[in-house]
Amino acid sequence: MDDNNRYRITTEDQLPALYQDTLPAFWRTHAREGSFLGKDGITARYAVLRNPDSRRAIIIVNGRLESYLKYQETALDLYRQGYSLYLIDHRGQGLSDRLLADDHKGHVAWFDDYVEDLKTFHDQVVLADRPQKRFLLAHSMGGTICARYLTRWPDDIDAAALCSPMMGIRLTPLPGWFALGLARLIARTRRRLGLAPGYAPGQGRYRDRPFAGNRLSHSPARYAEFRRLYLANPRVQLGGPTAEWVYEGMLGARRAVVEAGQIRTPLLLLQAGSDSVVTARDQDAFCANMAAGGHPCAGGKPLRIEGARHEILNESDPYRLPALTAILDFFGRH
Repeated sequence: MDDNNRYRITTEDQLPALYQDTLPAFWRTHAREGSFLGKDGITARYAVLRNPDSRRAIIIVNGRLESYLKYQETALDLYRQGYSLYLIDHRGQGLSDRLLADDHKGHVAWFDDYVEDLKTFHDQVVLADRPQKRFLLAHSMGGTICARYLTRWPDDIDAAALCSPMMGIRLTPLPGWFALGLARLIARTRRRLGLAPGYAPGQGRYRDRPFAGNRLSHSPARYAEFRRLYLANPRVQLGGPTAEWVYEGMLGARRAVVEAGQIRTPLLLLQAGSDSVVTARDQDAFCANMAAGGHPCAGGKPLRIEGARHEILNESDPYRLPALTAILDFFGRH
């Protein structure tokens, strides 16, 4: 067995057969999809894969633009390690209810609506199965949601791993303070004029983007599968964010960093070394604030995966394998 892959995590040479046969059969056999009512009566969709040999549960919390359908390979890897998986689609995206007439607009009224929905999912769906251990595994915006969750409900989760968490958004060439103010001005002006939330400047409906020049992954195969999945399931397609989402997202990220010192849950933060979507500086500040509060991130700072792009869990093997190995090692200690 490869010492660098002691958990037998799926590798890129296995992907053709995996995508064609293994994953469809695995999902069909083990995934049970359902829904619950989130805040203000919004219907949120989820999938559960119950492992009969384990009382350890991982809640997978995805990022903006995403659906739980995108995490089938990761779910398979974790299921094979004896975990049950609970995957949620956030309000306004994936298979959950959209919030605006133009269902390609990425929108949320208040960032903490995501956090309230996650709490409902935890209490109504996850706890119903009475797992002995509960873990959070989050990506990007999901990491911000989970950080906010942990400050409010510190006893719910045994350990959390945040991959490329959105503690700050890269908005080059605009400085963060200017982008925050501009988004707030646009949102308030539209509201004052009685207009529906509009796309943030430069944003629009979903577009299928080629692998060349993408900022998310070095893996052509995993990126192609993501594109195929979204083309085959138009319902999960999502375009750019509204100005309101930009404002709420930036505000939620800022609060997550400021309040990080309140977190008591063991937490591993994985930082993508070549991330051009979110900011490493704010992830560093998040871990520094956790340490100042007396409960530092695992290792005392972010675990940096050098060279990795934003989507660590959908990256090529040299980045994905060490990341998932570190996550499984970390969860195994708690």
